[in-house]
Amino acid sequence: MLADYPDRVIVTALPSVFAPAEGVDVVLYDTLGLHQSDGADLDHLLRNTHARVLIYSRDMRPDLRARTSAMGAADWVSMSIRSAELVKAVEQVAAGRPVLPAPRPAPDRLSPREEEILGLIAQGYSNQEITERLCLTLNTLKSHVRAAYRKIGVSTRAQAVAWAIQQGLAPAAMGTDG
Repeated sequence: MLADYPDRVIVTALPSVFAPAEGVDVVLYDTLGLHQSDGADLDHLLRNTHARVLIYSRDMRPDLRARTSAMGAADWVSMSIRSAELVKAVEQVAAGRPVLPAPRPAPDRLSPREEEILGLIAQGYSNQEITERLCLTLNTLKSHVRAAYRKIGVSTRAQAVAWAIQQGLAPAAMGTDG
């Protein structure tokens, strides 16, 4: 994906995640490593190199995002990102800036129920689990979700999760068990 942008990024493959990453500004780390190990490889990259770590994942679970953030990863992008967006994300992280733009103020204020629902979505609850937990019908939940998405300017669940984490609506995103 990055090969089309040789004027903006230089791709270097490390022979091992535990190899010295001298001269490397940003490391793309696949969260598959967290599934296959205890995270020692990510911990090594964060503690023993000067590179910033950009999580590059197909698994957008909020708990994984919270875990990598708590460990010190610079930011997070989905593997569904387009190559131009990935290059921009790498450049942002290299410059010490967040990948996602600063949250825009919502044109309308979220209701307490909408905030509660976004928090549950960001914690990884399914629509069915949320309806059961809040004693709502599926149609009522979907109405709240649509209204919240419109107010915060997102169109996908992943965008809503990222927004909720940035806003502190998801306790798991702050590294707590709650």
